Amino acid sequence: MSFFKKLRSATLAAVLFTGVAATAPAMAATVNGDVDGDGIPNSWEINGYDANGDGVIDVDYPGMGANPFHKDIFVEMDYMPGLLAPEEDLDRIVQVMKEIPLPNPDGVRGINIHLDAGNARSAKYNLGGGNEVPYKEFDGWLVDLADYKSKYFDMNRAPGFHYMVWGDYYAGSWSSGLANFDDKDFIVTVGPTFWGAASSDIRVGVFVHELGHNLNLMHGGDDEVNYKPQYMSVMNYKYALSGAPKTNGTRHFGYGIYDNITLDENALDERRGLGPANRGYNYNRVAASKPVDFNGNGVIDSEPVKADINGDGQYSKLTSPSDLKRLHFQAHDGTKKPSGGPHVEQSGLTAGMAREMGLIP
Repeated sequence: MSFFKKLRSATLAAVLFTGVAATAPAMAATVNGDVDGDGIPNSWEINGYDANGDGVIDVDYPGMGANPFHKDIFVEMDYMPGLLAPEEDLDRIVQVMKEIPLPNPDGVRGINIHLDAGNARSAKYNLGGGNEVPYKEFDGWLVDLADYKSKYFDMNRAPGFHYMVWGDYYAGSWSSGLANFDDKDFIVTVGPTFWGAASSDIRVGVFVHELGHNLNLMHGGDDEVNYKPQYMSVMNYKYALSGAPKTNGTRHFGYGIYDNITLDENALDERRGLGPANRGYNYNRVAASKPVDFNGNGVIDSEPVKADINGDGQYSKLTSPSDLKRLHFQAHDGTKKPSGGPHVEQSGLTAGMAREMGLIP
């Protein structure tokens, strides 16, 4: 990574990309394009971003670790007093994103997420932003967040950075957070008023969940149907607070990696379980890819059974597509046009749910 911090020459970048002495068209394609598909132009990741065209770099992306050949996400994190996640949680978030198996031109899979907490955490999380903001309830959260953003966020960063606030609660609710869908703002509200001492799992899961809404992900993958047992994603309420359980004893706090089988609740094949793509995961304490007793009668039926396995009172077909096919990186070069008013993803993840699951006292 330190090598790319020094990459200031567009010619050198083109040579690295092509592997040969670069022609003018190859240089232009490399410098002006977006080789890794993260929405941040190659020129910004190589030379930095001059927001007003005065010849002075306003946002030093290479100095902050940007790599034109590997997907990057930048997030400025402001925080109310005492509510910023510990460094260990930030490390976990970085690792979750690093393990997302998206391909990159550098041959290494994953997403490099750069979290900016200012000087409140160690140097690796200090990108020159990240501020303590006054404590308040998020009431009209969009108005409150816009107020924080106007006072504490360098708007030169707006094209390339997500902006979030670690807060206590919003609108008198027990909800864990809110996000603008397919945009770049979100809040995490697992503070002490309703959540008491939220765990590291909860903070990490909610952060990755709300960021997922910014990245175009829905609660059911390609729809809003929740609690699908085979959808092993932190976007799924079933797994957002505790992670999807794996057979090796760990838990998955990332997005859904595979296209899984569709489960028809009117005709469930218990012998197939949750399908071969969920090999390595558990469901109800048994291997998810092995036979599953969906109707709870104590046996594995040889004929299809009917059961409401996501608990929504309906019998429907539950899809489970890979989240990786839906990810939409929100950084852009300033040419992106607004597509209407904000679409806010309300969170039904509540402290009450966490207590029912035994995750908080």
